[in-house]
Amino acid sequence: MSRTLAFNFSHVFDGVIWNIKISSESEIMLLEVRNHQQRIVRFSALNFKTNRLIWKDKVLEEPWWINLTGVSGDIVLFTLYTDTNNPDKKAAIAYNIHDGKLAWWNNDFSINAISGNCVVGTAEKFGKHELVLELHSGAVLESPQLNVKSHENVLRPHHYPADHAYFDTVKSFLNQKFNLSPTAALEYLEHESLIFISCYLHENELANYLFVISPDGDLLLKEKLGEHLKGIGLDTFFILSGCVFFVRNKGELVSYKIL
Repeated sequence: MSRTLAFNFSHVFDGVIWNIKISSESEIMLLEVRNHQQRIVRFSALNFKTNRLIWKDKVLEEPWWINLTGVSGDIVLFTLYTDTNNPDKKAAIAYNIHDGKLAWWNNDFSINAISGNCVVGTAEKFGKHELVLELHSGAVLESPQLNVKSHENVLRPHHYPADHAYFDTVKSFLNQKFNLSPTAALEYLEHESLIFISCYLHENELANYLFVISPDGDLLLKEKLGEHLKGIGLDTFFILSGCVFFVRNKGELVSYKIL
């Protein structure tokens, strides 16, 4: 049976979707949305199975010098920049995703990685040294059991710059099939017999399009992700839990189901 696509959902945010982190265990997607005019960063939590926003547009005590760093299970981690003149001075803040409440904070900790129930990072106050904190409490672990296995379960496209041989192959296919001439770079992924291509076209200025093509060469989806672009992006779409996700016009999260 041939695969097809069906619209799943769309959520519009007030600003630029700057960062997305995923907890596959909790089926939750965290979004960092930055509004540069207001100098406010807002955070939202979305259940990508039910399409329900658990919370939206949460502003933390520090409204700007903070970013979304990672998520594991039901804990989301943020990095707070404690000295705007020295980006090496950082604090870590942890919130519970489900109730949005503060779990812990550490005002001298720079997060390097999240490994299961461990948060690996460095402290600076008494000479730079590595620390491992317990995910849910922030307590220092003396003998941590690190698990480097990733549970994200996200399929991301291959990125091919214009000087890559595969770029020319895909460009020739798009040119012959749809009379398109992509430039700069493209992203390519095959999944469930479908072909997903994100590419850049010159329309006076640079524009980014996502095409989804059937095995028979039929165009199932054509979406303009952005226009008047100054440069190219990475991971312009991804596949998770039977759906393709992408950001349209910088501030709209869109999803289609793969049927």
